[in-house]
Amino acid sequence: MTPTPASGDPGSPRCFLALLPDAASRDALQRCREVAATSPASARGTRWVEAAALHLTLRFFGAATSAQVEYLKHMLPTLARGLPALSARRCAIWPNRARPRLVVLEFDPPDALLALAGECETLAQKAGFEAESRAFKAHLTLARLRPGCLPEIPPAPAASLAFESLALMVSDLRSGGASYRSLASVALPVPAKT
Repeated sequence: MTPTPASGDPGSPRCFLALLPDAASRDALQRCREVAATSPASARGTRWVEAAALHLTLRFFGAATSAQVEYLKHMLPTLARGLPALSARRCAIWPNRARPRLVVLEFDPPDALLALAGECETLAQKAGFEAESRAFKAHLTLARLRPGCLPEIPPAPAASLAFESLALMVSDLRSGGASYRSLASVALPVPAKT
């Protein structure tokens, strides 16, 4: 039996499943951000994501009931598997330079990551969430942009990025932007070397 769908109650937590980078990867991303932040174009209108809040979203759920949250917490360990380090493709402005809203770091996802995203989608539907209509795009959000802001695009980190845990996260909306906290997490095993 699966939990009942979210009622859309505004008091319900906005949840998502995400991969959290390890300390070395967070440091590499922080250095990337610092280079871009020195640009005069980045001075106003760019809200950089704090290093501790960086994550790669696998599946956004939106408002979730307490039964759905408990189900997702219970099922979280079934998703834990070793993933290879990811090489960044590029940093980009999303959705585009004409309507800039985000600075993101894009990845070419390996098969293992695509498979994990697919399992997260299956879990979401078992938990009572509607099927996701958009294709999975592997990315990390580095900054949120105010209207009219078009910052310098930072260089992609040279090092591959590794992820140490999988977490069920909640997004708290505040006047200064969203803040994130973990409701449950599980460590990812180190993948076997081939």
